Amino acid sequence: MAAQNDIREALGMISPHKIFYDEPMSRHTSLCVGGKAAALVVIEDERQLAEAIRSLKKNKIAFFPAGNLTNVIVRDGGYRGAILLMKGMKKISIRHVEKDHFCIDAEAGASLSAVVSMAAAQELTGMEFCTGIPGSVGGAVRMNAGAYGREIKDVVSRVLLLDADGKRKQLRRDEITFSYRKTDLPAEAIVLSAAFDLKKGKADEIRGRMKEIMQWRQEKHPLEYPNAGSIFKNIPGQPAGRIIEELGLKGKKAGEAQISPKHANFIVNTGKATAANVIELIAFVQREAKEKKGIKLEPEVVIIGEEQ
Repeated sequence: MAAQNDIREALGMISPHKIFYDEPMSRHTSLCVGGKAAALVVIEDERQLAEAIRSLKKNKIAFFPAGNLTNVIVRDGGYRGAILLMKGMKKISIRHVEKDHFCIDAEAGASLSAVVSMAAAQELTGMEFCTGIPGSVGGAVRMNAGAYGREIKDVVSRVLLLDADGKRKQLRRDEITFSYRKTDLPAEAIVLSAAFDLKKGKADEIRGRMKEIMQWRQEKHPLEYPNAGSIFKNIPGQPAGRIIEELGLKGKKAGEAQISPKHANFIVNTGKATAANVIELIAFVQREAKEKKGIKLEPEVVIIGEEQ
């Protein structure tokens, strides 16, 4: 694993203004847990991203691209490489395609909420299901985020990638295989931007649907505590939250991490939880589901880094 001096040397020649060394990831993840990253690089544009990746690869330093770290857990031992935070890549624009069809182009670091808000402001319908979903466009595309019976695959028309060789590659919707909470995009490829096809709608209906969804989320989800959204993927016909609730695990704690009494598929940080506390609960739920129901629950969150 690369030494700190190697990372500083590799990143010293690139242009991002914001590079934080030995940065506690508890300051940046939505669960407010995690050890230190050897380097956290705030990426502002595609050129900086490509520049950073070239330098890191050349020096054989591990890196992890992220949108806004809403579904990422960094173990307490930290990440011995560079986390590339792409939240500066947040440009969003609208194109008129034909008649009542429009396209929203959004960079990978743009928040889904910003895309939803822009669509609503322009009276475009199709993105309402994303109301209240935390995370960035890049993450949402890669994991085929969804809610209320709709998924990103239903609105995305093309995806622009940076491939393993540092080359831009554009894929149409029909060139990507989407399935439940995943795509067949190459693991080493990085989503740069995506285009969403939307139609002109009625402002009152769009706003009404968004309000309805947000009210439901506020009632059902523990938004008052730091969380990473849904922890486990649903099983066909069996929501993970219902499975966990049936196991009697609501309220179960490990340190100050807790399976939410409000929604069993959320783990919340009630105070000073550690990444180890959260991971302990995840493993516990998986064991209980396997032993008592014969069900294998797969995490929706991404866990990276070293054990302490």
